[in-house]
Amino acid sequence: AVPAAPSILRRSRARRGGKRVRFAQVTVYYFARRQGFTCVPSAGGSSLGMAPRHHRARRYSLSQFAHLRQVSHRQHLRQHLRREKLRARRRLTQNGTVPSAEAAGLTLADVSDDDLDVGQVEVGDYFYLQPLPTKRRRALLRASGVRRIDAEERQELRALRLSREQCGCLCRLTCEPRTCACSQAGIQCQ
Repeated sequence: AVPAAPSILRRSRARRGGKRVRFAQVTVYYFARRQGFTCVPSAGGSSLGMAPRHHRARRYSLSQFAHLRQVSHRQHLRQHLRREKLRARRRLTQNGTVPSAEAAGLTLADVSDDDLDVGQVEVGDYFYLQPLPTKRRRALLRASGVRRIDAEERQELRALRLSREQCGCLCRLTCEPRTCACSQAGIQCQ
């Protein structure tokens, strides 16, 4: 009797077990903040960007990086909940519950950690990037040392957002190549 040839499946399983990619550390590059000119925020101007070259790099072990990330996410969550609580307190004035002069003077410092339900929220499930209002983007730029914020970017971004809302052409039933924007751009009529 001739011995059976070894199975191809068994060989591939054996090979898979020994070759794995493992990461030992994380390198984080830090960049200075600049006015962007490359992204389009959903509203307003002053897009956020970064300098072309990093000014610092740090290496972390995987466990260090995971811990730092969790601490950072918890801080962002605390700030977000603090802003939400402040908005809610200011809204109370509109209902007449709190005198409006008192509410107008409220700041983030008036919201203590005891007022926040951070323990009730799972950070990993909650954390995601939030869009920033124009005022906050401008404040971030100024805090990062940007002295002059280009005001023309606001109009350029508005025009770009408007152009993205218009897609295709105005042809109905048949394409008119002389007036069809798609045809003139060299693409099939939409």
